[in-house]
Amino acid sequence: MEPESNQLTDTQQERDDRKLPIDKVGVRNLRFPIRIRDKAHAHQDTIATMGMYVDLPHQFKGTHMSRFIEVLNAHGSVVHVENIPEIL
Repeated sequence: MEPESNQLTDTQQERDDRKLPIDKVGVRNLRFPIRIRDKAHAHQDTIATMGMYVDLPHQFKGTHMSRFIEVLNAHGSVVHVENIPEIL
């Protein structure tokens, strides 16, 4: 009898033998609180509605969509022209 494992299998990172790439997988209509910095460097609070997508190469079964939120949180809530490339 094999010992029980407390860890879940990472299905998204398993190899996919079907060799079918997917052009766009992700989350749409994601609402996220942000603070916009305007030209006068004042802040305006608002709720952004966005989509976050990636291409899925043929060798993977899926993507970790929860990491999209981690990326947003890692960059904070202030959005301005200078930090958009960092977020992308």
